[in-house]
Amino acid sequence: MRDVVNRPLIAVTLGRDLPDRPSVFRLADSYVQALASSGAIPIAILPGVDDAAIRHVMERVDGLFLPGGVDPHPRHFGEEVHPKTVIDEDLDALEMNAIAIADGWEMPILGVCRGCQILNVALGGSLVQHLEPGGPVDHLQDLPLKSAVHELRMEGDSRLARLSETRLLRVNSLHHQAIGGPARALRVVGTAEDGVAEAVEARDPERWIVGVQYHPEELIDQRAHRNLFDDFVSSCTRFAAARKTATE
Repeated sequence: MRDVVNRPLIAVTLGRDLPDRPSVFRLADSYVQALASSGAIPIAILPGVDDAAIRHVMERVDGLFLPGGVDPHPRHFGEEVHPKTVIDEDLDALEMNAIAIADGWEMPILGVCRGCQILNVALGGSLVQHLEPGGPVDHLQDLPLKSAVHELRMEGDSRLARLSETRLLRVNSLHHQAIGGPARALRVVGTAEDGVAEAVEARDPERWIVGVQYHPEELIDQRAHRNLFDDFVSSCTRFAAARKTATE
């Protein structure tokens, strides 16, 4: 493990445990372990703080990680609320603010599941609010998330394909929403067998922005998924070094 002084600080957003325990914040331990085992120091940032406080935290971290959770409010992409949509508006506000700051500073961003969706929405894209069950791919798997249940077909020139060392990756799935129209700054680089978008990246290959619809933190015993976290943390380390040099 690298010296703690040189380990990047990564902001991790926390949402409420909706709909069952709205007074409790929730974060799966697997996210923390995936980031920490790649050498990062995760720093929780919670809804309810003001914009100045969010910026204060973001000025001190080296990357932004957006975990899974409930659904972004569809008003952000011009739609009414679907009956199956569950919303945490405070989390929306926190994450859209943090994404805007991170994007403006060209800070590395990794989004998982909801994190992929809110990343797309914050940058100007839209979502499919509900995937009807019964199609060729079960996007709400019954098996534990340690089990991969469908294929991810990746663009050959994508960061994900390079990190995975393949264009065909087995992934898990636990979502009922998906990316509809990708944001202008993003491109879809991975789809499921049924054509549902499962991964996006920055169009600019120099920018480290990745969103994945699946849960790689549950599959880090596999090299392809471990490489994603390792590369994200390495990018955050480079960002920290570049920012330090710029201020000296």
